[in-house]
Amino acid sequence: MEETLGEFKTSYTAIFSVNYFVQGVSQSLFTAIVPLYLIIQIGGIVATDLASLGTVVLLPFAVKFIYGILSDKFALKKLGRRKPWIIGPLTLTGLIWIIIPLVITASTALALFTIGGFFIYLGIAMGDTAIDGLILDNCPKNRLGRVQGICWGFRSVGIIAGGPLLVLIFYIFSINIEWIFIGYGIFVVLTSLLVLLVEEFKTMENMKVFDNLKMVFGKGKNWKVFSFALFNAFVDGVIFLFISLFILSQIGLLDFSGGVINTSAIEESVTDEVLYGTNALINLILGGGVIIGAVIGGYLADVKSRTISVYSSFLVTTVSLLLFLINAHFAILLIFAFIVGSSNGWRNSGFSAVIGQISTLYPEVDSTYYATCNSFANIGTVLGLISTNIILGVLEGSAVTFIFGVLFIFMALASNLGAIPFLFMDKKEYELPEEDRD
Repeated sequence: MEETLGEFKTSYTAIFSVNYFVQGVSQSLFTAIVPLYLIIQIGGIVATDLASLGTVVLLPFAVKFIYGILSDKFALKKLGRRKPWIIGPLTLTGLIWIIIPLVITASTALALFTIGGFFIYLGIAMGDTAIDGLILDNCPKNRLGRVQGICWGFRSVGIIAGGPLLVLIFYIFSINIEWIFIGYGIFVVLTSLLVLLVEEFKTMENMKVFDNLKMVFGKGKNWKVFSFALFNAFVDGVIFLFISLFILSQIGLLDFSGGVINTSAIEESVTDEVLYGTNALINLILGGGVIIGAVIGGYLADVKSRTISVYSSFLVTTVSLLLFLINAHFAILLIFAFIVGSSNGWRNSGFSAVIGQISTLYPEVDSTYYATCNSFANIGTVLGLISTNIILGVLEGSAVTFIFGVLFIFMALASNLGAIPFLFMDKKEYELPEEDRD
């Protein structure tokens, strides 16, 4: 039995967006800051180890449907069914960020960030899933694409630009990176408490979660959706993890030789601040592209057509990845970074609108359905990183331009695989009726 209460407030979008941004910063630290931090602390890191780190920490996202079941089924009377699964896991994430810099050494750095990162991402994945459910419970269908697009955009900006923003603090106040980790951990805990201001409109009684799960997983049409989710995210890991490192190597701030990324070829005049700062600039440009792309994709999905939003995102992604085959000046590479960032925001905004709409067909387990789609999306990201790992391993010792050329061509082709299952999905289940469009 379902009960719906209240109205969706604009402030709720702001609260959700802040939480998505803060969660995204954790991922940004692992893509924009931690790799450089490890390279500097250890003196160099094997590229395949870096890809393995990215694969391991993403594993909790591959089983998001489990967290969806938890937030759909189990509740606390005073907090409801979503808030406990937001505040608790994000508190875990914050505490780990506080602990890691207190115990890290050069010899344990890689292992500590791998193990700690797994649990950091576990907390993020659980909190993220519950917030997804809270949005699906509260948000009107004709605003779903834009609200999810804005929230996803803020998370993406956090993922890509959040780390660089912390580097800016590192510059301004001349404090150690370790203190940034600690301060950020405290901030994660505090911002998770903002959801206490959100009223849970939808309550469920006598939920039959496992019967609904049989319905969700037992329908062949849903496996088309899950396949679409998997292939749609195949290139995300490469965009978030390797684009900035590739640009840094192209301008001579990182040395990529023998399969190892290090700083050995850098002139002594190039300080850590220059390395972190340049990386921050690249990721800020990426982040700007993401938010613009998310707005465009969300607008197309809600006002024009979700089909148009999805197919156009495939085209933009393909072109943006192939642009990196051009041997270009740093300023041009930044433009390419903006375009590839916009492709990511555009693609995932359209994707979120599609699966968000389909999730509403299963009101008792909407969070579980949405989380299941995201589980497959994250499996796709992991498979993309594994493929990257294989390519880097097979081509080890080759010229860096050749290695990344093969990688970008492969990813450009693979980014279109999602079009195959999407072609066979029922438009009536994800397109808004004409009368519901703004």
